[in-house]
Amino acid sequence: MTPWADIVGAEHVGPGAPVDGQVPAWVVRPGSVAEVQECVRAAARARASLVVQGLGAHLSIGAPPARLDVVLGLDRLARVIDHQAGDMTVTAEAGCTLAALAKTLAQSGQWLPLDPPRADATTIGGLIAANLSGPLRASQGRVRDLLLGVRVVGADGALVTGGGRVVKNVAGYDLPKLHVGALGTLGVIVDATFKVRPRPACEEAVVIAARSVEAAAETALGVMASEVAPFWLEVGGPGALPEGPGDGAAAVVGLAGIAEEVAHARARTLELARARGLRAITVADGAALRARLADFALEPAAAVLRASMLPTEVGEFIARASRSGAAPRCLAHAASGVVLMAVPEARAVAGLVAALRPGLEARGGSLVVERATPEVKAQVDVWGDPGEGVALMRGIKAAFDPGGLFAPGRFVAGI
Repeated sequence: MTPWADIVGAEHVGPGAPVDGQVPAWVVRPGSVAEVQECVRAAARARASLVVQGLGAHLSIGAPPARLDVVLGLDRLARVIDHQAGDMTVTAEAGCTLAALAKTLAQSGQWLPLDPPRADATTIGGLIAANLSGPLRASQGRVRDLLLGVRVVGADGALVTGGGRVVKNVAGYDLPKLHVGALGTLGVIVDATFKVRPRPACEEAVVIAARSVEAAAETALGVMASEVAPFWLEVGGPGALPEGPGDGAAAVVGLAGIAEEVAHARARTLELARARGLRAITVADGAALRARLADFALEPAAAVLRASMLPTEVGEFIARASRSGAAPRCLAHAASGVVLMAVPEARAVAGLVAALRPGLEARGGSLVVERATPEVKAQVDVWGDPGEGVALMRGIKAAFDPGGLFAPGRFVAGI
């Protein structure tokens, strides 16, 4: 009988499976916040390192853990705790999937407008820890824009509350946002509160074929400067959008709202395409196309790189990447200047990173290896230059997790 079985029950303890190249001794699945606290205290006493997972859909993000003794699975903490439709807030446990949350919110005509890859297998905890987003970030923002509060179990097993369950809450430090994108290195998120929004009545898309990726990116910039106000806006390089018109590059304009405003935006978008001499098609189920594009990062590839830059640089950057020997498929969140590159061959990843990262960093951008196999990660620096804030980040880690209990080494600069 292991000490974990004494806390969560023998049926909720099992042998570990590989996580990013590391094999933990145990997978432990607590069923309550109190059990999470006891598991953390037990790990601290044993000086055992923890990695938290929900359903494991996004554990390949970040650097491999420097050491890993126990995986703490939160899939049993999967309830929607509270939904205040009038206040437009919702609180859910960390193991609740976005798909399950969406069903609850849909009863009131509301949604949490975040669309990461594989929403059906993405949990609330994973959404926050990995700072996941998709095409909707163009108009709806990211996790940090919608997160109101969290409850987190700290390294001493104490339950810490940050933020609150109301939209207007300005007291104290903004602790919730420290956990956004921290990959579970600062504590165990057990539940979170978000502000939600009314779901649009209609969602369509217009796919505009372009002669080159530079032309597609210029078209996207033209849409941004027009009266269209896109709900989301993507630019795909060759091969990234096989359902679009032609097999080359394309700009994809998402439109949402009531039927009349979607019809007006559609007409204006088609006019814009015609004025540029480009062919366009309308996709009636814009939400389905958006979900397909959101899943781009999980399509088969040796690695997926994420580059950040100014929106005006997207076209030239994708063109340069496409001309490289690595031949990546590229998809950009055009409004925010984020380009995802799916690299088909593992041996090409390190060379592509070496070719593209220095120029981006020199202009204030970045290039990270967002997802890859452990073998690929062993050949390349996942994160790149951490910047001037690395000392502050180390200080925060030391304050929240002095013993290096939570996911050591997964974050930037080996934090």
